[in-house]
Amino acid sequence: MQNTQITFITIGPEGYSRSWNYFKGIQDLTSNVQVIHLNPKNLLGQILKIRKTHSKQSIYIIMSPSQYLTPLVWGLLSKRIILDAGWSLYEGTKISRGIRGIQSIKSYLIDFIASQFAQRIILESTAQIDFYHKKFKIKKIKCVSIYTGVNEKNFSPNTDFQLPTNIFNNSKIVLFRGKYNHEGGLEVLAETTKVLESQSITFWVFAPGMPKELEFSKNTLIDRNYYPPSTVARIQSESTITLGQLAKHERLARTIPHKAFEAAFLGKTYLTGRNQGILEIFEEDKEISCFNPGDPIDLAKKILELFTEPESLKNLGLNMQVKYNKVASQTHLSEKLLNTIKETFE
Repeated sequence: MQNTQITFITIGPEGYSRSWNYFKGIQDLTSNVQVIHLNPKNLLGQILKIRKTHSKQSIYIIMSPSQYLTPLVWGLLSKRIILDAGWSLYEGTKISRGIRGIQSIKSYLIDFIASQFAQRIILESTAQIDFYHKKFKIKKIKCVSIYTGVNEKNFSPNTDFQLPTNIFNNSKIVLFRGKYNHEGGLEVLAETTKVLESQSITFWVFAPGMPKELEFSKNTLIDRNYYPPSTVARIQSESTITLGQLAKHERLARTIPHKAFEAAFLGKTYLTGRNQGILEIFEEDKEISCFNPGDPIDLAKKILELFTEPESLKNLGLNMQVKYNKVASQTHLSEKLLNTIKETFE
């Protein structure tokens, strides 16, 4: 295994997949690792070109969400394949966005077929393993849970970024960041800001794709732009409370949002809807704070409670950071993937 080439393979741009967190970490552990980007317009020609220069003993990591490459790599390059799915395309299509019909069936078939051709499947949580076992008829022993984590190498705060105004010039800043989707629950937050409008609390909402008709209180600052990781780190580091996913949604029983790992890495207090996914790794009232998902009144209540107990608020973030360093640091996750590779192919 020591001299075996490990090749990550993807159709996406750099940084798009969660698999980049592992690739960047593994680079510090072995020199026998590389990533190959494929252009979807000429897959066959590119794969045949790789075939000429790669040993049949090479190991390929199919990066999410490039699942449909799996049978092509299996047939033309090597049967030594690990699929870093994280979660299924089917979830993103039907469960998250509610898309049905042909597109939903297509996503399901890609997930199902890719899972058959991979020797191991990496998923984001043990709850995802249960889902794959039931939905795609995959044996649990074929699956391994590795958390998504953070690419720590590019998550240092960009101090040159001009932060939005802190309306009340105090330490009470509540941040929501993330794309607009059903799981995020920005409608819940909009109602919460109105409940807390009389409080000296500043809300920062960084949400690309959020509709303009969604109305927040006057103490809310809205930003719909996309920002690089270093800017996201700067925004997160200046907040007092970082919000997770707020909606009541089926998928949150299995997924652990990326921003939870960001908050943990930075040691920021994290307040989220109470869901099985996030509670798989972080303990309520010790490492994170939770509210009843989908309930703006309960969310408002939790925000006020945290601000009235500053010592508890601070300790939640610090404890979350300790847990992150133990089980979800970039080095830890990269080592876990390398051990999975060894266990699979030795």
